[in-house]
Amino acid sequence: MTTFIKYHGLGNDFIIIDTHAEPVAPLTPERARALCRRGFGVGADGVMTADPPAPGVDAHLTMRLINSDGSIPEMCGNGIRCFVKYAVDVLGRTENPLRVSTPGGVKACRWSRGEDGGVAFVEVDMGAPSFDRARVPMQGEGEAIDVEVPTDARVFVATGVNTGNPHMVIFGSSDRDLARTFGPELTAHPLWSEGANVEFTEAVAPDHLRVAVWERGCGLTEACGTGATAAAAAAVRHGLAAAETPITVSLPGGDLVITIGEGFASSRMAGPVAEVYRGVLSDG
Repeated sequence: MTTFIKYHGLGNDFIIIDTHAEPVAPLTPERARALCRRGFGVGADGVMTADPPAPGVDAHLTMRLINSDGSIPEMCGNGIRCFVKYAVDVLGRTENPLRVSTPGGVKACRWSRGEDGGVAFVEVDMGAPSFDRARVPMQGEGEAIDVEVPTDARVFVATGVNTGNPHMVIFGSSDRDLARTFGPELTAHPLWSEGANVEFTEAVAPDHLRVAVWERGCGLTEACGTGATAAAAAAVRHGLAAAETPITVSLPGGDLVITIGEGFASSRMAGPVAEVYRGVLSDG
């Protein structure tokens, strides 16, 4: 019997398989795709397990995440908040901050409880955002600022950012139909050698952005934590927002608060997390 818990961070939803309850079948990309398939499986943007950290890694736990298409992302901002809630509420971890190892590095996560006693809010140290093409990664050299990105129908001007995984930030409209129309082509654009999450970003005010996201490996999502961080970093880089100032990033699923450190030395993402339901998988 395999038990699971479904969580969401602003509608970006994840299944966490409770491997600590009893031995379970291995989590493979094929199994993740089946579980995430809406209407046929549980339905989610990704599946996670909590594992011990690798030897020598200064972390309390390792977050293993597989996207709904079977790919493995470097990091997931909404996913890691769900992971922290599971680690504290279910596994009984008490460290605060909780240090979580991901393919994108170790992230320090500060959490706070809600009225029901469970974790309700998590702030994640997302690390230093980078615009360097080699780090994004992107084709070419130097900073990935105001890069022309041609598609079949039009040319976009984008900024490449790495916030644990690769992003393409496009300022102008945050219309979700724009993301739905052009996201599939842009996410696999050859300029981004490993693909990209694509953020269609509107600068509403110096401390407020609206963002629609086409997420690599998931498609159109309600929210994206690394994407919100990338959009805020790009806004600061373009002078549309200020460093060391909380920036509200409004996504279809709700708001995240992002703070970009001076000189892009750091970034922090803060937002809510909620449990949806618990269940048992019939496939064992």
